[in-house]
Amino acid sequence: MGCNKDPPSDVAHVQFRSRIAFKLVWVPNANYDKFVLVDDDGKLLAKGNPTEPLPDRREREMNYQIMKGSKYATVADSLA
Repeated sequence: MGCNKDPPSDVAHVQFRSRIAFKLVWVPNANYDKFVLVDDDGKLLAKGNPTEPLPDRREREMNYQIMKGSKYATVADSLA
């Protein structure tokens, strides 16, 4: 929560004053069945199509909604 702000105000950045190694963001396609890993600057590290079992679709959608509008969602948006 708070990662969609600039600068990010999530626990890693505020409480621990650290950068993140990566964030996993689900791509907002029809099934939310692809993901990207991005670094603390929002740059693509990797992308993938996971195999079953996937997390619940609602959890994947909420993951994206938390990231939406942030530098972390830019790559996921471009692949949607």
